[in-house]
Amino acid sequence: MHSLTLSLSERCALEKQIRETKDVKVLKRSQALLWLIEGISVQEISQRLGISRQTIYDWVSLYQNRRNQSFKDRLYDRPKPGRSPKKTTLILRELDTLLHESPKQYGYHHTEWTASLLGKVLQREHGIAMSSKTIRRCLHQSHYVWKRPRYALARQSPTWAQEKGGSKEG
Repeated sequence: MHSLTLSLSERCALEKQIRETKDVKVLKRSQALLWLIEGISVQEISQRLGISRQTIYDWVSLYQNRRNQSFKDRLYDRPKPGRSPKKTTLILRELDTLLHESPKQYGYHHTEWTASLLGKVLQREHGIAMSSKTIRRCLHQSHYVWKRPRYALARQSPTWAQEKGGSKEG
């Protein structure tokens, strides 16, 4: 793609961005732009980065169309439209604290947390109703994994197998 030209300062800024960024999208965009300037084909770049050729063309177009913006704004995604996730942000902020404590500390007669119980506590403390589905999504997003507790007989008699219809040797 020959229509892309970068100044020396832009090249240096892209190289610096590659070394310092933690955002994978920005890293890929910066690499693609530098490789295009070096003469590597769009097909080769798309294979290296595992993206379509059209994506590279879109990145170049966006980069050139945003000339009036700062260098970093030209590489980063635009803010996504729509309402900000207020509930998700609140849940993610509170989850770690809640899960390190017992439901008994909040006045419940449960030994383990459930999604609905977490929702009740969050609603009581913050006044916002949250569905169990939203709470489960946030737990998954935070990489929390839990299993339902197994029920065990508190006092097992030595003849429990026989009582259930099994053999005496059980």
